[in-house]
Amino acid sequence: MIRFALGLALAVHGLIHLIGFVVPWRLAEVPGFSPTTAAVWGRVELGPLGAQLLGIGWLLGALGFLAAAVGVWLGAAWAHPWMAISAAASIVLCIFGAPAASAGLVVNLALLGALGAGLLMDFIVRDPAMAVADESVVMVHKR
Repeated sequence: MIRFALGLALAVHGLIHLIGFVVPWRLAEVPGFSPTTAAVWGRVELGPLGAQLLGIGWLLGALGFLAAAVGVWLGAAWAHPWMAISAAASIVLCIFGAPAASAGLVVNLALLGALGAGLLMDFIVRDPAMAVADESVVMVHKR
């Protein structure tokens, strides 16, 4: 159930990244998102070509999160590193897309936090020295 929920969150986040691609390329109109050449809270002017190049970054981010979602659903070993790379790259995209993409910063930090918490739990469960307190906890979390 957790894998399904995480995969779904990654897939939805990836699909939302498509807004950053379709709007500057004028492939679709998305309510609340207008084509702009300003980036980083209006501090950087990208120009039309720069906005479209950034749009390609958003498309790649979408593909990265969709791949991570599939990996999570399949239980693939590469899914978590792929998720971390996608979230880190997405943070950069969200900074460039701010203020419109500011909510994405929070989502990416939450994804990285969840990933970090999961890795910490795996470390605790797999390291016998860290798991001396309660064997039942170890048994519940073993994969």
